[in-house]
Amino acid sequence: MSNLSSVVQRKTLNEGERTFLKRANRLLLDKPNGRIGSAAFMDLVADWHGYQGPLKFGAYAESWVADGNAKNKIANALLRELFGLDTDPNPPRRAA
Repeated sequence: MSNLSSVVQRKTLNEGERTFLKRANRLLLDKPNGRIGSAAFMDLVADWHGYQGPLKFGAYAESWVADGNAKNKIANALLRELFGLDTDPNPPRRAA
């Protein structure tokens, strides 16, 4: 047996990211259909943990959501709102 260190970089979260994960999950759970969003959020965290690239959690999460990886319309809408990706540059006009 040798004591070789792993070639794969170990995932780490800074204090701000850990706090964000806790608060974001609580925020999702407090919304209508929030359990669906929370489940998708945990899928996102698990996918990031398995990702071996150099992206930090925030950048990975935004690209994950933008690519439509949430498997449910409700979860997709909740995660887009959470990460600020729900802004439509041309919102539909409403009748006065």
